[in-house]
Amino acid sequence: MRSKLQVLVMLSFLVAVQLIALAITPAISATDSRVFEDPGSIYNPLFYVLLILIFTAALLLAMRLIGEWLISRFIQISIAITIFFVISAFVPLWPALLSTLAVMLLLHYYPEWYILDAFGILICAGVSSLLGLSMAVLPVIILLAVLAVYDAISVYKTRHMISLAEGAIRMKVPLLFIVPKSRDYSFRRRNVDAIHQGGGTGERERGAYFLGLGDAIIPTILVVSASWSYPSGGLPGPNLPALGAMLGSYAGFLILMTIARGRPQAGLPFLNSGVILGFLAGCLAAGLRPF
Repeated sequence: MRSKLQVLVMLSFLVAVQLIALAITPAISATDSRVFEDPGSIYNPLFYVLLILIFTAALLLAMRLIGEWLISRFIQISIAITIFFVISAFVPLWPALLSTLAVMLLLHYYPEWYILDAFGILICAGVSSLLGLSMAVLPVIILLAVLAVYDAISVYKTRHMISLAEGAIRMKVPLLFIVPKSRDYSFRRRNVDAIHQGGGTGERERGAYFLGLGDAIIPTILVVSASWSYPSGGLPGPNLPALGAMLGSYAGFLILMTIARGRPQAGLPFLNSGVILGFLAGCLAAGLRPF
């Protein structure tokens, strides 16, 4: 019963990210800020995947050669820029800067799990909205398909994504959702069990379940893209393609949690498949041609 409750909590994170992303999309759209100039270009997802590969390789290399303290600072700077961009869509420059500083100080000095979860929901919603506004549906689906394959390879074959997740836990950087297994759990004062993995020492956190922020961001991109790419049909709330994508992502998440059984799993193959199939079902229900 307890594990089922924790699954529902993680699912609620995904639901909250998608609802907030849809709610803030009009405000971010009004800023005319886009990641790509041409939302319909099929080269957009290829460029995005290339950036992910370069960024991941740089992080892994730096963790081995330089040390995690520099990686932690770089991630914190990247997060601060992202926070400022999202906040600045709603408030003027100086309040946005002060709000960003306050959030970063809180994350640095009090990185408790519920603080990181609240931050994760908001930052995932902002990033998803921005990327969803920057790409039309077809490029997004190409991106989701490529990332699903990449996630499977990086978790089951090369396993470097597991190394990155373990590094994020050690550095306490806000790149993961955290759901405790017990009431007395504290991420700030967590007990970590060291394990030996393939000639190196890794760390496995046994006091909580973890979900990468990317598992919430990536499928939500299609939800946002579908919401502005197709007419609403005169009904309140998301249109049928976006609603179908949302429901499909929830189904994919529940299937993922059913087979996970406490082992590291690649989330995007399940989440991306679910959101794409749900989107197509929504288009069929609305009588729309998806492409």
